[in-house]
Amino acid sequence: MASKDLIVIFGPTASGKSKKAIDLSLKHKSTIINFDSMQVYKDLRILTDRPTETDLSQCDHRLYGYLNGNENSTAATWLNDAVHEINECFKNKILPILVGGTGMYLNALKNGLANIPDIDAATKNETQKSFDNHGLTFLYNEIKKNYSLTKIQENDRQRIFRSYSLLKQTGKVLEQWQLNTSPVINDIDYQILLTTTDRDELYPQSELRVDRMFEDVVIDEVSQLLSKGYNDNKSIMKAIGVREISSFLNKEIDLEECKNTIKKNTRNYIKRQITWIKGNNITQNIDKKKFM
Repeated sequence: MASKDLIVIFGPTASGKSKKAIDLSLKHKSTIINFDSMQVYKDLRILTDRPTETDLSQCDHRLYGYLNGNENSTAATWLNDAVHEINECFKNKILPILVGGTGMYLNALKNGLANIPDIDAATKNETQKSFDNHGLTFLYNEIKKNYSLTKIQENDRQRIFRSYSLLKQTGKVLEQWQLNTSPVINDIDYQILLTTTDRDELYPQSELRVDRMFEDVVIDEVSQLLSKGYNDNKSIMKAIGVREISSFLNKEIDLEECKNTIKKNTRNYIKRQITWIKGNNITQNIDKKKFM
């Protein structure tokens, strides 16, 4: 029987996760642990809406702004760091509160990581060619033919591409590779607090957040990041806003187009996050009497 409580505050971008975490943390002897794949980086505080200095002074926060831009944050590297922080909490009788929206990280913690092979360039090209010729539905149907129990959503392009590529390269789809995994920490009772997944609420909030970033010094922040010369394949360079602001700085687009493109890409990201939450059957189960 599970014996160790761990709170997970999970939801899309702009759903108010950080505020809920602080409100909850102030009621308990606790530590807030990040599982957002972009808030791990030192170089991007404003762009990723990382907790402010005021937030950090109120509660103990871990795994925020601790990586340099030349380091790639992966599910495996985050998992290693998170397991250490969570075990420290349990050892010191502190309630761990995980906060974020990177579903892959949460899944890695709950279920462990499979030893999935890297997809080679030739297979990636073959997948892209199949997509160009036949469309996303074709790739999805090929996955379903080989694994009828797939939980991947029909419009989840990223996971469909990866699963189809694995099928072509190895004969097994992504979920078949993930079958033989086990939790990395045993006896955890996951208390999940799910923030809103209402697009009508999230989209305006995300757009207001983008406007606030530009009222701050987000352009200077991205300019400083670009000056460090990180390779474009580094994870930090894929953060929403980096390419768009780079295009603005290079005078390829004006400021209004820059803002609107960031807003559009953020909305698309929120849509993918909602799809992941629903596709993985993430539901709220937190004991409100005990924790709220």
